[in-house]
Amino acid sequence: MTGADAERQQLLRRRLALVGAISALNAEALRTLQQLAGLEIDMQRLEDDARMQDSGSLSAANGEAAALREAQADCAARIEAVEAEMAEIDRHLAALAGN
Repeated sequence: MTGADAERQQLLRRRLALVGAISALNAEALRTLQQLAGLEIDMQRLEDDARMQDSGSLSAANGEAAALREAQADCAARIEAVEAEMAEIDRHLAALAGN
């Protein structure tokens, strides 16, 4: 096996691991988005409930929604970083293919 072949195999293994990481991050992002959507529905119900006398529930829901939005943004940033690393690997693989 040549050095280029070994490097190609190493890059392909790393790329495969990154594909798995992106899959896991996308699943995490989807779960977070689903939780946020459910919470926003609950918040709307609380806001629309004219009989609600305790605004603590709504305040707690707003705090939880903010945390979920932050988690969603963090997950998106991590996905972007992994995609950038994959793009770099793809460039290296393309360069090796040209050899």
